[in-house]
Amino acid sequence: MKKNKNINDINVLWFSRHELTEDQVLDLQRIYGNDITISQVNRTINSAYELADEIKESDVIAIVAPINLQSQFLKLANGKPVISARSKRIILEDGEKVEFLFDGWYQIEKIEVVTKDL
Repeated sequence: MKKNKNINDINVLWFSRHELTEDQVLDLQRIYGNDITISQVNRTINSAYELADEIKESDVIAIVAPINLQSQFLKLANGKPVISARSKRIILEDGEKVEFLFDGWYQIEKIEVVTKDL
């Protein structure tokens, strides 16, 4: 997925254990143009602050992460787009297996948790 960087490339940081699918890459190109460079981080982190340098060097931050890390990524991105992939859950004919199909990207703009006592 990664290619040599051109001056006009959009740097996409991909934080996930999974490689991007062809559909995901094609949709990133639809959104950001054909000149994208993808850098994947495939490791466990305790905090998004561990990736502060990678986030700083990126134009777009694409993540698969729990809400606490999403919030940290948003803060560190400092206005850069933080995006995530949406998938459809498909139950296969045997009724026992599930398949996930890419269904587009969405941008995380704000994370807010509101609670009430029970």
